[in-house]
Amino acid sequence: MNTAYAKGAYVFIKRDDGSVLTAGRVQRRRPDGRYKVRKAGSNQVVTVPSGRLEKHPQNQWGQDMEGQ
Repeated sequence: MNTAYAKGAYVFIKRDDGSVLTAGRVQRRRPDGRYKVRKAGSNQVVTVPSGRLEKHPQNQWGQDMEGQ
C-alpha cells in the first residue's frame, strides 16, 4: 500500500516493526519514491521509504511539540 504524501504533510515515521518512532513533516519526495522528512522539534532531516510513513491526524504541531 503506497500512499503519496504532499510536501508539508504531517506524518508518523515508523520503525521496521511498525511501532512509531517519531513524527515529522514531509520535505519532498525523491525520484526513487522515498521521502525526505524533517523530524518534529528538530532540524534533522531523514530519508524514509513510503512504507515507513503513516498519515498524522493533525495538520500543525501543538505547543507541546515545539519546545522539545
